[in-house]
Amino acid sequence: MKKIIYLIVLILGFSGCSVESYDSNEELITADARPTVQNVEESLVFGDLCAGEEAEFCLNFPQATIGNGNPKTTNVQVQLLKYGDDPETEEIEPEDYEYYEQIFHTSENTQACFFYTFDEANTYDLRYFIGSGGHTDVQAEVLDCSECEESFSYMDNNDGSYTFTYVPAEDMENAEIIFTLAQSVVSLWGESSVTTEWSTAGQTEHAFLDLEACETYWWTVSLEKDCNGSTPNNNVWTDFKVNDVSKKNELTPNITQSCED
Repeated sequence: MKKIIYLIVLILGFSGCSVESYDSNEELITADARPTVQNVEESLVFGDLCAGEEAEFCLNFPQATIGNGNPKTTNVQVQLLKYGDDPETEEIEPEDYEYYEQIFHTSENTQACFFYTFDEANTYDLRYFIGSGGHTDVQAEVLDCSECEESFSYMDNNDGSYTFTYVPAEDMENAEIIFTLAQSVVSLWGESSVTTEWSTAGQTEHAFLDLEACETYWWTVSLEKDCNGSTPNNNVWTDFKVNDVSKKNELTPNITQSCED
């Protein structure tokens, strides 16, 4: 989905070589228009930017003129701050070396638009030039807009252990993770994707974790049946909850072990 980011330049004053008075807190940029000088105030409107999605940037500015009011195109440039080796040179620079890479250059009358894709979520520093009036610094916050569906599953490792996998659809701080190991006399936690401190309460194991959307979390646990009752099979696992909401589904029935073996 394309998103449009307007970099709008509004007219503040115009005409002649004199400059209208202005508030010292307002930034001014001079359009490339000779002999007429135009003072403008910048107004930036940013929408959401998503990593990996093409976005359209538009800059609007006053019509430059020359001579007897004849229209003249204005030079427009946009540059992106980058780090490391500058491709324009053959020198090897340290990783924190800064340089600006030009990502757009054109000459237009009143509007200049271009498309650009930021590959990774981050905050990027840019600057743009309109005419000969210097540059303006702006920042673009690029978000991870990837969508995912919540999922929960487990796999039998055929050695008495099971690997449980959970993918949250949203970020959750200090989420409570609960495993219900109903008739398992022994539970031995093995490898996992994230360090987890478990506490036992009856037949449940509890932990608190900060979860990130679309990340995959997994835990391997060895379970051993408790055959003190009269049933031929024991339910060694019956539920998995996040913040007291069960994530059990039709593909994750109770895990049972036979007491007749």
